[in-house]
Amino acid sequence: MLYSPHVLIAEDEDLVAVVVAEVLESEGFRVTVTHNGLEAIEADAADPADLLLTDMRMPVMGGEALIRIIRQRRPELPIVVTTGFSEYLPVEEPEHLRVLRKPYSLPALVAMIKALLVAARDHWRSDPRF
Repeated sequence: MLYSPHVLIAEDEDLVAVVVAEVLESEGFRVTVTHNGLEAIEADAADPADLLLTDMRMPVMGGEALIRIIRQRRPELPIVVTTGFSEYLPVEEPEHLRVLRKPYSLPALVAMIKALLVAARDHWRSDPRF
């Protein structure tokens, strides 16, 4: 059985979430869709993701708070941030975080996710603690 990387999506726009999930599933990813940061934190606690794909502006808890909480728990988790609003961009872009401005191309999103997962895998393999 092949391993399917788990992508956690936090996106409040239903159509965007459905389309992105379908594309990622067609690429072989296992996908969990949530609609705000709080749901994403709960979903990640129940079934840890290999990568977080989050919008910045969402109800209940936005992407900025979600990223802050996830980084406290899992500092190396790769994150892709999507936003149509420049004022909601993360201040820092650490090694495992990338930003895509809406509207974005789905092939570019898939390529970015794959590249981040490969980089994360290579990082863990090179870490002498493991």
